[in-house]
Amino acid sequence: MLTLLCVDSDCERLIQIKQDLQPLDGILHIAEANNLAQASKFILQNSTEIALILSAQCLDDGNALSLFRYSQCQLIRKIIYAQSPSLSQVIECINQGHIDYFLQLPYQKSSFKKLIQTQISNYSLTHHQRKKLSQSDNNELTINQTESVAHNSTKATSEFKDKFLDYSLYSDSELSHLVITSLYKILENNDEHNIRRSYHANHILTREGQKNRYLWFIIKGKVLLKKRNAQGETQDITIMQAGSMVGGMSFLTEEAAFSTGIAIVDTEVLKLDNVIFSQIMQSNTSLLAPFTNLLLRNFNRRLQHSISTELALQETLKSLDVAHNHLIESEKMAVLGQLVSGVAHELNNPVAAILRGSESLITLISTLLRHGSKSEFANLVSKTLQQGLTVTPLSTSEVRARTKKLLKTVKDKNIAKKLVNMALDRVDIPTTAQRDFTQTVNLLSQYHQVGTILRNSNACATRIADLVKSLKHYAGQDSASAAPTDIHEGIEETLIIFESKLKNYRVTKEYQQLPQIECHPIELEQVWTNIISNAIDATGNKGEIQISTLYLPYDESPMIQVVIEDNGPGIPNAILDKIFELNYTSKSEGNFGLGIGLTICSQIIKRHGGTIEVESEVNAFTRFIITLPVFNAYIESSHSAFFNTSNKEQ
Repeated sequence: MLTLLCVDSDCERLIQIKQDLQPLDGILHIAEANNLAQASKFILQNSTEIALILSAQCLDDGNALSLFRYSQCQLIRKIIYAQSPSLSQVIECINQGHIDYFLQLPYQKSSFKKLIQTQISNYSLTHHQRKKLSQSDNNELTINQTESVAHNSTKATSEFKDKFLDYSLYSDSELSHLVITSLYKILENNDEHNIRRSYHANHILTREGQKNRYLWFIIKGKVLLKKRNAQGETQDITIMQAGSMVGGMSFLTEEAAFSTGIAIVDTEVLKLDNVIFSQIMQSNTSLLAPFTNLLLRNFNRRLQHSISTELALQETLKSLDVAHNHLIESEKMAVLGQLVSGVAHELNNPVAAILRGSESLITLISTLLRHGSKSEFANLVSKTLQQGLTVTPLSTSEVRARTKKLLKTVKDKNIAKKLVNMALDRVDIPTTAQRDFTQTVNLLSQYHQVGTILRNSNACATRIADLVKSLKHYAGQDSASAAPTDIHEGIEETLIIFESKLKNYRVTKEYQQLPQIECHPIELEQVWTNIISNAIDATGNKGEIQISTLYLPYDESPMIQVVIEDNGPGIPNAILDKIFELNYTSKSEGNFGLGIGLTICSQIIKRHGGTIEVESEVNAFTRFIITLPVFNAYIESSHSAFFNTSNKEQ
């Protein structure tokens, strides 16, 4: 029985190899060695029985190739394997006949078993031939016998090289080195055509547009490739280093050279014309495979470079388009700024008059009430009127809970809700012979309504004045500073503006306790106004709007969140990403829309260092989520503006 000696310091891999070769147990005995010393000893003692040595290329105590120096290994088939081989060493061992096969790890079990069977068969054939020749009567080789042995040996070597020389294992530089080294060996003793050339800097190898009859291999030095652009200007393309090929495409296709190749330093090359190239390839067929692979790689690299350049150009054009669109938008916004400036100037005076009148009316009514009756009811009326003049943000759930609690003593739900809205649910309501409890509450509600109307008028006038200031700031004519603000107050004031439009809506508010945030309150009220206005337009003046707030107490940068949701028709996914674009409107025909509202909202939120997101489902809902930082490093606060002014004055 023939023996296979398997040498590996990795015991687990030895076990795996034995398992994979178990089907060959009937014809092959597998011996093991964990190091070079064990393997050497086994070879010296059992060389006549060993048919094949299978070894890892690198062992703990050295390189397995040192095993094959023994004369006993001449007839033994030799295979080494590795995951990351030293290719130069492997190629040298193959060329010198030190090994018969190289196996790249990991291997496939079926192909591995077939490989071992083939090598054992080759050993048996060679061993049988030599044994038969050694036993011939005259102990001399006949011509036919010699040719037969030589043929079998050449065939085995050829098969081995065809199998081993998988050129995908080579790097570009290694493959170039292999081809150039082979050409050097061919020309070593016969260079009658002066193929090896040396050129000084600025020597031209190929000329763009002219027919090229040569193939150039750069042995040493550098060659610059240049090409004319559409304007006739010459531009540098790339620099070819030692090991590169120049003129390959035009040489094979017999077309005009694509570029001009110029040596930029002293350069050594191999220069082959068509005739010499054909002669070399015909007389050295082993060179054809690596050269073809090298040529294909050169073409592939050029194609990859062209594709990369094309993609880069497309990206550049895309960036230019985006920049062009931004420039157009900037011009539009500049024109809009001029219009805004004019409108702000025209609105400023009448708004100021309305605001002064509203403030005077509030002062006069308060004075008249103070000089009226000093009764308990009169004091309650004054308190109720003042309550109407202020904003008390209450969530829907809180109003519902306090109303439910009050119903235990007040049986009328509407009366109970009025008392809660007036903040009188914890106050004793005085009655008289002329007015019962219900009449008294309704009368107080009228005073509260007067206060609310005055508050709304004043808030709307103030809002318009602040908007005018904001428009002037937008147009670059006024400065604005941030201030600590209660977000809930801005949302409530926005709901006041839409009070008449929201009569047919179920408005649900869920407020968490929030800290004041540094912001431009009027700018943020523009955001709430735009989003709520869009919700009203989308739902057709009837539906449900939910407003909720959330505190996100992150350690380093706490945030607050405002969520505004409606139950309208929703926004299709196809246009969801476009709604913040300038001049894009999703409003249906009949609803006025310039397509700038949400663009302005997005810009305001970004200026505040926040984010605005939209979620939507067709025929279900649309939800805007605005996230803002509590402490804003992106805008100048009123405090910092004050301190900066003070410092300057000092």
